Amino acid sequence: MDRDPNVPATAADRERVTAELREHLASGRLALADYRVGLDGVRRAVTVGELDALAANLPGREDRTETAGATPPPGYDRPVEAPFRAGAYGPAEERRSRVSNTMLNKVWLVVMTLGVLVWALVYFVR
Repeated sequence: MDRDPNVPATAADRERVTAELREHLASGRLALADYRVGLDGVRRAVTVGELDALAANLPGREDRTETAGATPPPGYDRPVEAPFRAGAYGPAEERRSRVSNTMLNKVWLVVMTLGVLVWALVYFVR
């Protein structure tokens, strides 16, 4: 800004920086944790220079310092996207074949028959 950086910050100056923080948060360029840190810095800032320094480090600013997150750390590899699997995210009919009611009835009949046989063996073999 054109003003002296040692001038005390006014409510309008604080609101200007807070609005910039809010805009960056809403557009996804700023994480919620960083937004909270920025708001805390706005509250603690005494001079306009301190507020300008907070606003200068926001992502996408031309006057942003180059050292603030400009390069990834050594050894960083970009994440690899998983290959798309056909039918993995579609409706249930596309993922698996449907089981018919007659098949379910047959399975139920076999399970119930086995249950009755186990009960009969335990009850009558004593």
